[in-house]
Amino acid sequence: MKATGLIVEYNPFHNGHLLHLNEAKKQTNAEVIIAVMSGSFLQRGEPALLPKWERAKMAVDAGVDLVVELPFHLATQQAAIFANGAVEILAALGVSSIFFGSENGDAKNFSKAASVISGQNDAFKAAIRRYLDDKTHSYATAWNLAIRELAPDLALDLTQPNNILGFHYTLAAINQQVPITMATMKRQNAAYHDHSPSHQSIASATAIRHMLLKDDLAAVSQYVPETTFHILQNYQQTHNFASWHHFWPLLKYQLITASTEQLQQIRGITEGIENRLQKAALHADNFEDFLTQTVTKRYSKSRIQRTALQILMQQQAEIPSQNYIRILGMSATGQRYLNHIKKEIPLPLVSTMSKANPTLIQNDIRATQLYSLAPTLSDQVQRDFQTPIYRKNP
Repeated sequence: MKATGLIVEYNPFHNGHLLHLNEAKKQTNAEVIIAVMSGSFLQRGEPALLPKWERAKMAVDAGVDLVVELPFHLATQQAAIFANGAVEILAALGVSSIFFGSENGDAKNFSKAASVISGQNDAFKAAIRRYLDDKTHSYATAWNLAIRELAPDLALDLTQPNNILGFHYTLAAINQQVPITMATMKRQNAAYHDHSPSHQSIASATAIRHMLLKDDLAAVSQYVPETTFHILQNYQQTHNFASWHHFWPLLKYQLITASTEQLQQIRGITEGIENRLQKAALHADNFEDFLTQTVTKRYSKSRIQRTALQILMQQQAEIPSQNYIRILGMSATGQRYLNHIKKEIPLPLVSTMSKANPTLIQNDIRATQLYSLAPTLSDQVQRDFQTPIYRKNP
């Protein structure tokens, strides 16, 4: 069975994701679609709007055959680490291609860019360090300037969010030496960061989250599949949709009470950023105010959010980095495929958390427990052990 991989967050699953899913099947002739998805917290350091189990159900109900979780220590890092972890999982699951959305829309451009950088890895790292040394560039800016220096004729805008991720997926496949073909479709109608809809049926996940956090569920209905809407509707009856607003008091407490030395042990704390964070925590009234006081050209919003999340999790700089495959949901087709390949999977496979290696899964359990501290989400605290794999019958 030919399998195609998707790297997703589905926060929440919407019509644009459905278009992407259908194009993946069409363009790659896939018989099985496998999605590796972030869990309780996301790549830009944000809490997921709703739990991973509801988001996995949205995906399977819409046509994804197998949904697995990208572990917390990989899902909440910069694009290169995020991409490497996701590609490793998809390679272990035997996909022959990875399909992603991009602002560029031409997979050849991604392959060319990744090949150029892979062939000049030492020079690339040196260029990044040189740009960072002047203390005015963020890592993302230094990274982009380094690429432009080494590949000035590149036909790929690597300041665009989906292009950046697509580049890192392609580079990860090259570096891992896995036989995976990259395929992409041009992002349509809604840009990633659009805060309001610009099309009658397609809106960005950002715009949809803004509607949901304002309790405007009715307005969302035209931008999501019916299956997603029902899940959102049922969930909202008993739970809040999570946002950084709910975790701000916990972050403020930790920043105010921790010593500088304690903060310096946290992953992502470098260059004295802990002093900036502590100062802002003393004066900020809410998380948005905190971001306003801490975000600079050097420290992006995503960097600050990821660092804040590592502080909440008390994530030490040196942490276990082993990858594994945790199953969240599957269709009948996905289950047949998994049964066929499971003896050949090189990574640890987790289907029941109570039987898994505790060292392997501890970060994801702690992430769920942290997530459960948001208002009305206390029932989430044991869900890693209580929630079975979602199975959709034919």
